[in-house]
Amino acid sequence: MRKNSGFTLYELLAVIGIMAVLSAITIPNFIGWLPKYRLASAARNLLSAMQYARLMAVKENINILVNFDPGNNNYRIFADYDSDNNQDADEPTIRRGKMPAGVSITGTNFAGDRLKFNSRGLAAGTGGTISIANNLNDLSKIRINRTGNCRILGDGEK
Repeated sequence: MRKNSGFTLYELLAVIGIMAVLSAITIPNFIGWLPKYRLASAARNLLSAMQYARLMAVKENINILVNFDPGNNNYRIFADYDSDNNQDADEPTIRRGKMPAGVSITGTNFAGDRLKFNSRGLAAGTGGTISIANNLNDLSKIRINRTGNCRILGDGEK
């Protein structure tokens, strides 16, 4: 007697057909979800960078400057020893960051797109917000208040 094992061609074609139908249903949903995920992830990364800049200002007892470049969708955090709001040769870059694909910095309301944390962790001026958007024009904002506290604003918050 011969033992038959394995799948027939019809069974294999039926499984492939079922997988094709399921992927046709789920892939468009996944593609629509991806830009929102990237925006949320970029907002969390930017929030983390702001908190790190504040921490370094207090830890090192120096001014830390965060320089945003909306045109190139990136930011740079550096020590500002002489408080001139520019990075000189002796002032090290602490961290650099770039927005992921499909996410851009739409603007800030900081003077010169620069945020400064002093040695006590306080933000210069009255603080402000950073706005980022994805390619579907979904918007996320990060607010830094005068005390240096940073947070991502929820829907409807200003």
